[in-house]
Amino acid sequence: MEKKTFKNLDLDVFEETLPNGLRLFLCPMPRHEVAAQMTVLFGGSVLEFELNGKDIKVPAGIAHFLEHKMFEKEDGTDPLKVYESTGAYANAFTTPYITAYHFEGGDDFFKNLKNLLDTVHKPYFTDENVLKEKGIITQEKKNTLDEPRSVAYDKSNENLFKNSYFKNSVLGSLKDINSITKEMLYDCYNAFYHPSNMYLTITGGFELDKTLDFIKKYYEDLGLSYQKPPIKISKKEPETVVREKEIIHKNTENKEILISYKVKTPNENKVITDLYFSLLLNLKFSEISDFPDITFNDENIITDVGCNFYKADDYYIINVGITVKEDTEKIINLIDNAINDKNYSEKEFNLIKKVLLSSVVLLTEKVPRTRDSISSDIYLYGNVNYDIYDAYKNITYDKFKEFVSKLDFSNKTITIVEKEI
Repeated sequence: MEKKTFKNLDLDVFEETLPNGLRLFLCPMPRHEVAAQMTVLFGGSVLEFELNGKDIKVPAGIAHFLEHKMFEKEDGTDPLKVYESTGAYANAFTTPYITAYHFEGGDDFFKNLKNLLDTVHKPYFTDENVLKEKGIITQEKKNTLDEPRSVAYDKSNENLFKNSYFKNSVLGSLKDINSITKEMLYDCYNAFYHPSNMYLTITGGFELDKTLDFIKKYYEDLGLSYQKPPIKISKKEPETVVREKEIIHKNTENKEILISYKVKTPNENKVITDLYFSLLLNLKFSEISDFPDITFNDENIITDVGCNFYKADDYYIINVGITVKEDTEKIINLIDNAINDKNYSEKEFNLIKKVLLSSVVLLTEKVPRTRDSISSDIYLYGNVNYDIYDAYKNITYDKFKEFVSKLDFSNKTITIVEKEI
């Protein structure tokens, strides 16, 4: 094992790569709770890949469908019931980038760990259970079709991207879900659910050496040798959006607004770029920005503004959403003016920087949060960012202003979900 340390945070992580390619990130913390996550580098934006010289295309939604099916076992064991028997909390999720299986609990750690490994390494797909799952996921999809925010998000992605697979919903369409077969699931499982395309993160109160020995023994018994990960195929995406504005009519009393900006990736280190975007959105829309004061007395506004950003191929996508009663144009202009306003003081910058630095320090306080931070670093950057504190600390006001001055927010799509008149 190789010991790595988060600088200025007094937190150690022990890294090891097994012969089968599985990467381990083990972070002991003086807590009773243990949190673990197995991450598979296969998400909703992966719809085409090459394996052993063969080009394979699959329907949108298959990564999410596969996540569901991994909880069904040939012997009838329900992995979630196993966790419940130890008092642990467990779940799974699929994003455009990854599929992740995780648990948090303080008792019967090795029972829970074995259950986690069994969940991802013992597939059982039949025509019958795949058909049954179609009904379950179809209902899940139908529920999102009535949820204004989900509708706005999915439509926004369709209008942002012309070619990129990010245009597809992680759940897929109803047609996509219905087209998935047992054979497709096994194709994806055999390609992506191999240790060489996965990594395991464990944080909290566990014994390091015993845990490593347990994991090694599990994989020795499993007998999987190294397999070269599949090549994910993407498509070149133009800089412009597909559609600049769309209004969708649903049975809703209020109006849901989502503005999505498609920003060409600046030529910067990705870690630093992410920090810059985080600083920017906090400066514009956080609780300590000017925006809540501007909107506080506006009776037309129902919810606080919500925002996030993510990287999609060669672009950064910034989503800014809010719910209003009537007047949409006023708030759209307010948000757009805010995002394009590049005037802010060094005092405001330093205040946001201190807030974000404090959030990094708090990384060492919560076991699940530490696990999540380590896990997200790996799929975002390839490795854990052990210099995160110094990275924030060393960002200067002048460098940040220079970065923001180069951003172009003109490529955007506006989605409004409202009641039909």
